[in-house]
Amino acid sequence: MKTTENISLGGYAFTIEADAYAELGTYLNEVRKGFSTDPSADEILEDIEERIAELLKEQTVAGMVVNMSMIQDIKKRIGNPEELAQDDADRQEESTQGEENQNKKTDKKSWKNKRIYRDIDNRVFGGVCSGIGSYFGIDNVLVRIFFLIFFMIGFIGIDDGPYVLFSVVAYICLWIAMPAARTDGQKRELHGRPTDLKGYKGNDFDFEREVKEAAQSPAGRTIKRAGEIFLGGILLITGLGGLLGGLFIPKMPEIIGVHLADHIMRWGPLDAEGQLISDLFGGTTFWGLVLVMLGIGCVGMVYGGVMLLFDLKSPSWKPGLIIFIAWIISIFVIIAYIIKIIADALPGLIV
Repeated sequence: MKTTENISLGGYAFTIEADAYAELGTYLNEVRKGFSTDPSADEILEDIEERIAELLKEQTVAGMVVNMSMIQDIKKRIGNPEELAQDDADRQEESTQGEENQNKKTDKKSWKNKRIYRDIDNRVFGGVCSGIGSYFGIDNVLVRIFFLIFFMIGFIGIDDGPYVLFSVVAYICLWIAMPAARTDGQKRELHGRPTDLKGYKGNDFDFEREVKEAAQSPAGRTIKRAGEIFLGGILLITGLGGLLGGLFIPKMPEIIGVHLADHIMRWGPLDAEGQLISDLFGGTTFWGLVLVMLGIGCVGMVYGGVMLLFDLKSPSWKPGLIIFIAWIISIFVIIAYIIKIIADALPGLIV
Protein backbone atom coordinates (compact mmCIF):
# COMPACT_ATOMS: atom_id res chain seq x y z
CA MET A 1 0.00 0.00 0.00
CA LYS A 2 1.30 3.45 -0.96
CA THR A 3 0.75 6.80 0.71
CA THR A 4 -1.22 9.31 -1.40
CA GLU A 5 -1.69 13.06 -1.41
CA ASN A 6 -4.62 15.19 -2.55
CA ILE A 7 -3.45 18.15 -4.62
CA SER A 8 -4.89 20.94 -6.74
CA LEU A 9 -3.03 21.58 -9.97
CA GLY A 10 -4.07 23.96 -12.71
CA GLY A 11 -7.55 24.22 -11.29
CA TYR A 12 -8.06 20.41 -11.14
CA ALA A 13 -8.02 18.11 -8.11
CA PHE A 14 -5.90 14.94 -8.22
CA THR A 15 -5.00 12.11 -5.90
CA ILE A 16 -1.29 11.32 -6.34
CA GLU A 17 1.08 8.75 -4.85
CA ALA A 18 3.67 10.14 -2.45
CA ASP A 19 6.70 9.28 -4.60
CA ALA A 20 5.02 10.73 -7.69
CA TYR A 21 4.14 13.85 -5.69
CA ALA A 22 7.79 14.27 -4.70
CA GLU A 23 8.91 13.80 -8.29
CA LEU A 24 6.38 16.36 -9.52
CA GLY A 25 7.47 18.82 -6.88
CA THR A 26 11.12 18.39 -7.88
CA TYR A 27 10.24 18.94 -11.54
CA LEU A 28 8.26 22.09 -10.80
CA ASN A 29 11.12 23.42 -8.69
CA GLU A 30 13.47 22.86 -11.63
CA VAL A 31 11.04 24.73 -13.84
CA ARG A 32 10.89 27.56 -11.32
CA LYS A 33 14.70 27.77 -11.19
CA GLY A 34 14.96 27.69 -14.97
CA PHE A 35 12.71 30.73 -15.26
CA SER A 36 13.91 32.51 -12.10
CA THR A 37 15.44 35.40 -14.04
CA ASP A 38 12.41 35.87 -16.26
CA PRO A 39 10.05 38.72 -15.27
CA SER A 40 7.09 36.52 -16.28
CA ALA A 41 8.26 33.51 -14.26
CA ASP A 42 5.03 33.24 -12.27
CA GLU A 43 2.87 33.28 -15.37
CA ILE A 44 5.10 30.75 -17.13
CA LEU A 45 5.05 28.41 -14.14
CA GLU A 46 1.28 28.71 -13.92
CA ASP A 47 1.00 27.90 -17.62
CA ILE A 48 3.20 24.81 -17.29
CA GLU A 49 1.23 23.64 -14.25
CA GLU A 50 -1.93 24.02 -16.28
CA ARG A 51 -0.37 21.94 -19.07
CA ILE A 52 0.62 19.20 -16.61
CA ALA A 53 -2.94 19.19 -15.24
CA GLU A 54 -4.33 18.85 -18.77
CA LEU A 55 -2.10 15.87 -19.48
CA LEU A 56 -2.97 14.24 -16.16
CA LYS A 57 -6.64 14.77 -16.89
CA GLU A 58 -6.22 12.93 -20.21
CA GLN A 59 -4.59 9.95 -18.49
CA THR A 60 -6.83 9.62 -15.43
CA VAL A 61 -10.49 8.89 -14.84
CA ALA A 62 -12.64 9.49 -11.78
CA GLY A 63 -11.05 7.89 -8.72
CA MET A 64 -7.78 7.00 -10.51
CA VAL A 65 -4.55 7.74 -8.63
CA VAL A 66 -1.65 9.50 -10.37
CA ASN A 67 1.46 7.31 -10.21
CA MET A 68 5.16 7.72 -10.94
CA SER A 69 4.96 6.42 -14.51
CA MET A 70 2.44 9.11 -15.39
CA ILE A 71 4.71 11.85 -14.02
CA GLN A 72 7.72 10.44 -15.89
CA ASP A 73 5.70 10.33 -19.12
CA ILE A 74 4.57 13.92 -18.68
CA LYS A 75 8.15 15.07 -18.06
CA LYS A 76 9.19 13.50 -21.35
CA ARG A 77 6.28 15.02 -23.23
CA ILE A 78 6.75 18.53 -21.87
CA GLY A 79 10.52 18.54 -22.06
CA ASN A 80 13.54 19.76 -20.17
CA PRO A 81 12.85 22.89 -18.05
CA GLU A 82 16.12 24.48 -19.16
CA GLU A 83 15.16 24.10 -22.84
CA LEU A 84 11.73 25.59 -22.21
CA ALA A 85 13.33 28.45 -20.33
CA GLN A 86 15.76 29.09 -23.16
CA ASP A 87 12.97 29.07 -25.75
CA ASP A 88 10.96 31.49 -23.68
CA ALA A 89 14.00 33.73 -23.17
CA ASP A 90 14.48 33.83 -26.93
CA ARG A 91 10.87 34.84 -27.39
CA GLN A 92 11.17 37.54 -24.74
CA GLU A 93 14.34 38.86 -26.31
CA GLU A 94 12.86 38.93 -29.78
CA SER A 95 9.69 40.67 -28.58
CA THR A 96 11.52 43.62 -27.00
CA GLN A 97 11.74 46.89 -28.85
CA GLY A 98 14.91 47.12 -30.88
CA GLU A 99 16.18 47.22 -34.40
CA GLU A 100 13.93 46.59 -37.38
CA ASN A 101 15.66 43.33 -38.24
CA GLN A 102 15.15 42.10 -34.72
CA ASN A 103 11.42 42.91 -34.96
CA LYS A 104 11.15 40.96 -38.20
CA LYS A 105 12.88 38.04 -36.55
CA THR A 106 10.34 38.20 -33.72
CA ASP A 107 7.41 37.95 -36.13
CA LYS A 108 8.99 35.03 -37.91
CA LYS A 109 9.71 33.26 -34.65
CA SER A 110 6.19 33.77 -33.32
CA TRP A 111 4.72 32.22 -36.47
CA LYS A 112 7.06 29.24 -36.15
CA ASN A 113 5.77 28.66 -32.63
CA LYS A 114 2.21 28.43 -33.89
CA ARG A 115 0.22 26.05 -36.04
CA ILE A 116 -2.85 27.12 -37.95
CA TYR A 117 -6.16 25.63 -36.87
CA ARG A 118 -9.80 26.60 -37.09
CA ASP A 119 -10.67 28.34 -33.81
CA ILE A 120 -14.03 26.69 -33.08
CA ASP A 121 -14.25 28.32 -29.63
CA ASN A 122 -14.57 31.79 -31.19
CA ARG A 123 -16.24 30.85 -34.44
CA VAL A 124 -19.16 32.50 -36.17
CA PHE A 125 -19.60 29.66 -38.64
CA GLY A 126 -16.73 27.23 -39.19
CA GLY A 127 -13.93 29.00 -37.30
CA VAL A 128 -11.81 29.72 -40.39
CA CYS A 129 -11.60 33.49 -39.93
CA SER A 130 -10.98 33.28 -36.19
CA GLY A 131 -8.27 30.65 -36.80
CA ILE A 132 -6.51 32.82 -39.36
CA GLY A 133 -6.77 35.84 -37.07
CA SER A 134 -5.33 33.93 -34.10
CA TYR A 135 -2.47 32.53 -36.17
CA PHE A 136 -1.36 35.85 -37.66
CA GLY A 137 -2.22 37.96 -34.62
CA ILE A 138 -4.96 39.87 -36.46
CA ASP A 139 -8.28 40.86 -34.96
CA ASN A 140 -10.84 38.22 -35.96
CA VAL A 141 -13.32 40.96 -36.87
CA LEU A 142 -10.94 42.35 -39.49
CA VAL A 143 -10.52 38.92 -41.10
CA ARG A 144 -14.29 38.48 -41.22
CA ILE A 145 -14.70 41.93 -42.75
CA PHE A 146 -12.16 40.99 -45.42
CA PHE A 147 -14.08 37.82 -46.29
CA LEU A 148 -17.34 39.78 -46.35
CA ILE A 149 -15.89 42.39 -48.72
CA PHE A 150 -14.47 39.61 -50.90
CA PHE A 151 -17.92 38.01 -50.95
CA MET A 152 -19.72 41.27 -51.84
CA ILE A 153 -17.25 42.08 -54.62
CA GLY A 154 -17.86 38.63 -56.08
CA PHE A 155 -21.63 39.05 -55.67
CA ILE A 156 -21.64 42.38 -57.50
CA GLY A 157 -19.55 40.87 -60.28
CA ILE A 158 -16.65 42.06 -62.35
CA ASP A 159 -16.86 42.56 -66.11
CA ASP A 160 -18.71 39.55 -67.48
CA GLY A 161 -20.39 37.97 -64.48
CA PRO A 162 -20.66 37.34 -60.74
CA TYR A 163 -17.82 35.59 -58.92
CA VAL A 164 -19.59 35.07 -55.62
CA LEU A 165 -18.69 31.38 -55.63
CA PHE A 166 -14.97 32.19 -55.45
CA SER A 167 -15.18 33.37 -51.85
CA VAL A 168 -17.56 30.56 -50.90
CA VAL A 169 -15.33 27.90 -52.45
CA ALA A 170 -12.25 29.48 -50.85
CA TYR A 171 -13.89 29.38 -47.42
CA ILE A 172 -14.99 25.75 -47.86
CA CYS A 173 -11.50 24.73 -49.02
CA LEU A 174 -9.93 26.41 -45.98
CA TRP A 175 -12.56 24.80 -43.77
CA ILE A 176 -11.60 21.34 -45.04
CA ALA A 177 -7.83 21.99 -45.10
CA MET A 178 -7.58 23.58 -41.64
CA PRO A 179 -8.10 21.10 -38.78
CA ALA A 180 -10.19 22.25 -35.85
CA ALA A 181 -8.43 23.07 -32.58
CA ARG A 182 -10.27 20.58 -30.38
CA THR A 183 -7.73 19.28 -27.88
CA ASP A 184 -5.93 21.39 -25.30
CA GLY A 185 -2.66 20.83 -27.15
CA GLN A 186 -4.09 22.07 -30.45
CA LYS A 187 -5.50 25.17 -28.80
CA ARG A 188 -2.08 25.87 -27.30
CA GLU A 189 -0.41 25.53 -30.69
CA LEU A 190 -2.99 27.84 -32.25
CA HIS A 191 -2.11 30.58 -29.77
CA GLY A 192 1.62 29.79 -29.68
CA ARG A 193 1.69 28.59 -26.08
CA PRO A 194 4.57 26.28 -24.99
CA THR A 195 3.98 22.59 -25.74
CA ASP A 196 6.09 19.67 -26.90
CA LEU A 197 3.33 17.19 -27.69
CA LYS A 198 4.13 15.08 -30.75
CA GLY A 199 0.76 13.67 -31.67
CA TYR A 200 -2.72 15.10 -31.84
CA LYS A 201 -6.15 13.53 -32.11
CA GLY A 202 -9.13 14.57 -34.16
CA ASN A 203 -7.30 16.24 -37.07
CA ASP A 204 -9.19 14.32 -39.77
CA PHE A 205 -12.07 16.11 -41.47
CA ASP A 206 -15.35 14.57 -40.30
CA PHE A 207 -18.15 15.89 -42.52
CA GLU A 208 -20.99 14.91 -40.20
CA ARG A 209 -19.31 16.44 -37.17
CA GLU A 210 -18.46 19.62 -39.08
CA VAL A 211 -22.04 20.03 -40.28
CA LYS A 212 -23.36 19.61 -36.73
CA GLU A 213 -20.86 22.13 -35.38
CA ALA A 214 -21.62 24.59 -38.18
CA ALA A 215 -25.33 24.29 -37.42
CA GLN A 216 -24.62 25.15 -33.76
CA SER A 217 -22.44 28.16 -34.62
CA PRO A 218 -23.93 31.70 -34.45
CA ALA A 219 -24.06 32.01 -38.25
CA GLY A 220 -25.44 28.49 -38.56
CA ARG A 221 -28.22 29.24 -36.09
CA THR A 222 -29.03 32.47 -37.92
CA ILE A 223 -29.19 30.71 -41.30
CA LYS A 224 -31.27 27.92 -39.79
CA ARG A 225 -33.73 30.41 -38.28
CA ALA A 226 -34.00 32.31 -41.58
CA GLY A 227 -34.68 29.02 -43.36
CA GLU A 228 -37.35 28.12 -40.81
CA ILE A 229 -39.06 31.49 -41.30
CA PHE A 230 -38.92 31.14 -45.09
CA LEU A 231 -40.26 27.57 -45.06
CA GLY A 232 -42.86 28.45 -42.42
CA GLY A 233 -44.12 31.32 -44.56
CA ILE A 234 -44.43 29.07 -47.63
CA LEU A 235 -46.27 26.38 -45.65
CA LEU A 236 -48.65 28.91 -44.10
CA ILE A 237 -49.49 30.59 -47.40
CA THR A 238 -49.88 27.25 -49.21
CA GLY A 239 -52.05 25.82 -46.43
CA LEU A 240 -54.34 28.84 -46.30
CA GLY A 241 -54.54 28.88 -50.11
CA GLY A 242 -55.46 25.18 -50.12
CA LEU A 243 -58.20 25.73 -47.54
CA LEU A 244 -59.66 28.54 -49.64
CA GLY A 245 -59.40 26.42 -52.77
CA GLY A 246 -61.23 23.60 -50.97
CA LEU A 247 -64.37 25.76 -50.97
CA PHE A 248 -64.75 24.99 -54.71
CA ILE A 249 -64.52 21.20 -54.32
CA PRO A 250 -68.25 20.71 -53.43
CA LYS A 251 -69.05 22.28 -56.80
CA MET A 252 -67.04 19.66 -58.71
CA PRO A 253 -69.83 17.03 -59.05
CA GLU A 254 -72.13 19.69 -60.51
CA ILE A 255 -69.45 20.89 -62.93
CA ILE A 256 -68.63 17.35 -64.03
CA GLY A 257 -72.35 16.49 -64.32
CA VAL A 258 -72.87 19.42 -66.72
CA HIS A 259 -69.88 18.30 -68.78
CA LEU A 260 -71.12 14.69 -68.96
CA ALA A 261 -74.62 15.81 -69.96
CA ASP A 262 -73.16 17.86 -72.78
CA HIS A 263 -71.03 14.89 -73.85
CA ILE A 264 -74.10 12.55 -73.92
CA MET A 265 -76.08 15.04 -75.97
CA ARG A 266 -73.31 15.24 -78.55
CA TRP A 267 -72.00 11.68 -78.65
CA GLY A 268 -74.71 9.52 -77.17
CA PRO A 269 -74.70 7.23 -74.12
CA LEU A 270 -71.45 6.59 -72.29
CA ASP A 271 -69.47 3.42 -72.87
CA ALA A 272 -68.15 1.28 -69.98
CA GLU A 273 -64.99 3.38 -69.50
CA GLY A 274 -66.97 6.61 -69.62
CA GLN A 275 -69.48 5.27 -67.13
CA LEU A 276 -66.63 4.32 -64.78
CA ILE A 277 -65.29 7.85 -64.93
CA SER A 278 -68.76 9.23 -64.37
CA ASP A 279 -69.35 7.02 -61.33
CA LEU A 280 -65.97 7.91 -59.88
CA PHE A 281 -65.74 11.65 -60.48
CA GLY A 282 -69.41 12.50 -60.83
CA GLY A 283 -70.46 11.43 -57.36
CA THR A 284 -70.23 13.45 -54.17
CA THR A 285 -68.55 10.67 -52.19
CA PHE A 286 -65.24 10.89 -54.04
CA TRP A 287 -65.04 14.66 -53.82
CA GLY A 288 -66.08 14.55 -50.18
CA LEU A 289 -63.11 12.26 -49.48
CA VAL A 290 -60.82 14.55 -51.50
CA LEU A 291 -62.08 17.52 -49.49
CA VAL A 292 -61.27 15.74 -46.22
CA MET A 293 -57.79 14.76 -47.45
CA LEU A 294 -57.07 18.28 -48.72
CA GLY A 295 -58.40 19.86 -45.55
CA ILE A 296 -56.28 17.68 -43.27
CA GLY A 297 -53.18 18.31 -45.40
CA CYS A 298 -53.73 22.08 -45.44
CA VAL A 299 -54.38 22.18 -41.70
CA GLY A 300 -51.08 20.35 -41.25
CA MET A 301 -49.33 22.93 -43.44
CA VAL A 302 -50.82 25.82 -41.48
CA TYR A 303 -49.85 24.17 -38.20
CA GLY A 304 -46.29 23.52 -39.38
CA GLY A 305 -45.99 27.03 -40.79
CA VAL A 306 -47.08 28.65 -37.53
CA MET A 307 -44.71 26.44 -35.50
CA LEU A 308 -41.74 27.36 -37.74
CA LEU A 309 -42.55 31.06 -38.03
CA PHE A 310 -42.87 31.61 -34.30
CA ASP A 311 -40.29 28.96 -33.27
CA LEU A 312 -42.82 27.13 -31.10
CA LYS A 313 -42.29 23.79 -29.39
CA SER A 314 -44.63 20.93 -30.18
CA PRO A 315 -46.93 19.86 -27.31
CA SER A 316 -46.37 16.49 -25.69
CA TRP A 317 -49.38 14.96 -27.48
CA LYS A 318 -47.75 15.67 -30.87
CA PRO A 319 -50.59 17.26 -32.89
CA GLY A 320 -48.39 17.41 -35.99
CA LEU A 321 -47.90 13.65 -35.92
CA ILE A 322 -51.62 13.09 -35.40
CA ILE A 323 -52.45 15.32 -38.37
CA PHE A 324 -49.93 13.48 -40.55
CA ILE A 325 -51.34 10.05 -39.59
CA ALA A 326 -54.89 11.26 -40.29
CA TRP A 327 -53.76 12.57 -43.69
CA ILE A 328 -52.17 9.20 -44.58
CA ILE A 329 -55.35 7.39 -43.53
CA SER A 330 -57.45 9.71 -45.73
CA ILE A 331 -55.25 8.84 -48.71
CA PHE A 332 -55.75 5.11 -48.11
CA VAL A 333 -59.51 5.65 -47.80
CA ILE A 334 -59.56 7.37 -51.22
CA ILE A 335 -57.52 4.56 -52.74
CA ALA A 336 -59.89 1.97 -51.24
CA TYR A 337 -62.90 3.86 -52.62
CA ILE A 338 -61.36 3.98 -56.12
CA ILE A 339 -60.62 0.25 -55.97
CA LYS A 340 -64.23 -0.43 -54.97
CA ILE A 341 -65.61 1.61 -57.88
CA ILE A 342 -63.30 -0.15 -60.34
CA ALA A 343 -64.22 -3.57 -58.91
CA ASP A 344 -67.94 -2.82 -59.29
CA ALA A 345 -67.43 -1.70 -62.90
CA LEU A 346 -65.05 -4.51 -63.81
CA PRO A 347 -67.72 -6.94 -65.21
CA GLY A 348 -68.91 -4.29 -67.62
CA LEU A 349 -65.36 -3.45 -68.68
CA ILE A 350 -64.56 -7.13 -69.40
CA VAL A 351 -67.70 -7.56 -71.53
